[in-house]
Amino acid sequence: MAHVVKDTKWCVIDIDTIKGFIFFQQRWAYHWTVKASIPPLSAWTYKEKKAFHDKIDNLLWRIWSYRVHMKVNGISDFAKRFQGKKILINLDVKWVTKDEHWNVEVQKIPAGQFKTSSVDWTTRQIKLDSNDTIPRIGESMKGQVPVAHEFGHAIGNTTILGRGDEYKSTSPHVKDFDSIMNVGNQLRDRHFRTIRDELNKMILNTTLTVQGIT
Repeated sequence: MAHVVKDTKWCVIDIDTIKGFIFFQQRWAYHWTVKASIPPLSAWTYKEKKAFHDKIDNLLWRIWSYRVHMKVNGISDFAKRFQGKKILINLDVKWVTKDEHWNVEVQKIPAGQFKTSSVDWTTRQIKLDSNDTIPRIGESMKGQVPVAHEFGHAIGNTTILGRGDEYKSTSPHVKDFDSIMNVGNQLRDRHFRTIRDELNKMILNTTLTVQGIT
């Protein structure tokens, strides 16, 4: 078969067994709200909504997609075909109005304001604000883009699974300041653990592991 596809509660994964490529996608249903403020903010326009989603799309492409390559071992046809070769992953978010994996509340707030965003793995709820596509510049933030960090939670870097925010004092990676799950923008092998575990349930006699990150 050319494609092995699994649609879970939190993502859909498509393994192209002919080209040796993995496509990972989450379907996000947005809920657009506006923070009460003086002067009052206008309601979201379609143009603003599309611009916000497009920024997320571009940021995830730049920070997460095609950055990790995996290797495969096993006795399946797929494993034999791509033994010793790099298998890349494209990670994507699709804007939908039904059949969503995640419900995403995006609150419009005044420019320059900061609001803590969050991801609830159990209920698959994400809370963002209109400034979350802007890098946080400062001594402690290393230019981290909040939506890219929150996406990291949505792909399985969550305390529910024993791996979450790495800037907390309880994290073994608290001093890895460049990590996307700390205060930086860099990816680590461990950030793909949940995806890897899901991949390894998809093809019999096949094991995928992270080989490297660029």
